[in-house]
Amino acid sequence: MQGTVSAALEQWQPRETIVDGEGNPTGETLFTTEPRSFVVCGSLSAFQAERGINERKFRSFELYRRNLIRPEVITFDELYERARFIVEADRVHDTA
Repeated sequence: MQGTVSAALEQWQPRETIVDGEGNPTGETLFTTEPRSFVVCGSLSAFQAERGINERKFRSFELYRRNLIRPEVITFDELYERARFIVEADRVHDTA
């Protein structure tokens, strides 16, 4: 993941003027500093033991991922909950 982000930054310009199919500027400009990157893996249920959460394993996972600068590590169930929150918030906004 880190190699992919690094290669992209080498290929992209810090500032890109967007053009249409004929090469005419569209009036849009993109600025690239450093794109965020994510690794989606596992599930928080992996820390669930028969009688509760294995706190040692969970703590180790949290310390590891919080000390990574890039990429951000997120579990499948956390990603699902983020997406569900966005969809539900959009539904509430549409009915208001």
